[in-house]
Amino acid sequence: MKAASKILLPLIALFLTTVALAQTIPAGAFSHIIIIVQENRTPDEVWSDHPGGGKFGSTPYGPSWVGDIIDAVGTSWTNSNHKCDYWGNNSSTPEPTAVFVVWDDWGGWFDHVTPPNVYRSSSSTSCPTSVAPNGWGCGYTYGFRVPFLAVSEYTGQLVNGNYTGYVSGACTGNCPQKVFPYVHDFGSILAFTENNFGLKFIDQSGDNGYADFNAPDWGPERSNTPLSDFFGLYPTPRPFVLIPTTYSAGFFRTYYSTNAPYQPTGPDGTSGEED
Repeated sequence: MKAASKILLPLIALFLTTVALAQTIPAGAFSHIIIIVQENRTPDEVWSDHPGGGKFGSTPYGPSWVGDIIDAVGTSWTNSNHKCDYWGNNSSTPEPTAVFVVWDDWGGWFDHVTPPNVYRSSSSTSCPTSVAPNGWGCGYTYGFRVPFLAVSEYTGQLVNGNYTGYVSGACTGNCPQKVFPYVHDFGSILAFTENNFGLKFIDQSGDNGYADFNAPDWGPERSNTPLSDFFGLYPTPRPFVLIPTTYSAGFFRTYYSTNAPYQPTGPDGTSGEED
């Protein structure tokens, strides 16, 4: 299944600022894989969604920043004067885009789901090969969960003629649904991207020692594509519905020119160059 011609990822190798994104869509110049960052750094502290908002205090900007980016994709056919169709259901030459929205930590909030141990060994010098022949994850524990949103023309459900959202592993009698294929991690994003574009795994040494190869939703003998449950509408697209935002894309493009003397900072109050 190739569910996307383009993939938009916040925070992970080809970096694009909010300003550059606004210029790229009208020109119809999306690359196949795009990582969205603010001001050539990680998303700015002012709208990073970190609790407390750092030295700027709590701000309501984060949701609008994300919404404006998704709206730019969904309205690309109109705003590019029909040069590109990044949502994918407006033209005869669509380039459907999957937008993955993910946070780098859980924000310090309470989570009622206990992080699972990947697996353990009774020996401090070896790992049981019956669980993972390459030893991936031995002795480690996942951190608390982080939000993950998948947005595309193939995401959601069609119920009685109406489109709805989709929750991976939503409880349908048995809770919690912490079972395959509804358990995902950051490696799932890499694995989906590689599978979608026919790319090789990151680790080519033979050890398979990276998160893409070891994503939990591959399934036995690669029987499932990671994150594929988010694309249940494929191959029939749904129409785009504009996300209402309080702050427009123009607000973010001009924020630092109209709010001097603030300068862009990393989400932890740093310059963003330290990581």
